[in-house]
Amino acid sequence: MEDNDLPKVMFYGKYRVVTRFKNVENKEGEYRLVIDKVYPCGSRTNHTIRLNIFSSKKTLNITEIKGNITLLKPYDDDLTLDLNVSTWGSTGGWIPNHYILIRKKACSSLRNLYGNAWFTLLNAFNVSTDRCPIPLGTYITSGYDLTKFEDMNLPKLIFYGKYKLVGRIKNVENKEVGCIVAETNLIRPWETPI
Repeated sequence: MEDNDLPKVMFYGKYRVVTRFKNVENKEGEYRLVIDKVYPCGSRTNHTIRLNIFSSKKTLNITEIKGNITLLKPYDDDLTLDLNVSTWGSTGGWIPNHYILIRKKACSSLRNLYGNAWFTLLNAFNVSTDRCPIPLGTYITSGYDLTKFEDMNLPKLIFYGKYKLVGRIKNVENKEVGCIVAETNLIRPWETPI
């Protein structure tokens, strides 16, 4: 460096610099669904649909769900599916009600939403039928690869980000009979999960 490249006067202290950038990065587009966690909701003592499932890392790149689903009542179209999607806020914390989906005919609605993932999920839990209703019983899986959920009937373009889905199953009296939580990331197809 030459002498004429150095500043002639130095100022010491704290400065606040504000810059503005144009948004050059797309916030929505084609995506990969990465499911980070799956776990039951709080108290399940009075639930007739007991979703005792959790996520487990099989390898660095493979996360599975393990556990069992106990149906004390058939999973049928007399039930209602209530999904509430929260998004992760820019300052941290979950912001609820980003997207709400309430569907009567829970079994048929979930089958339609899951698309091809419905068949692989039921097969992994050793369910004897792929049609509604799902009969009462206990269904156990030793592991279901969560990347198979990418074959669901979801929109092709969604905003990238971190989401938490709380799925509640309600009976005709609108009382909760089952509940599950999934925390997900929607990332660009070429990105790798953190």
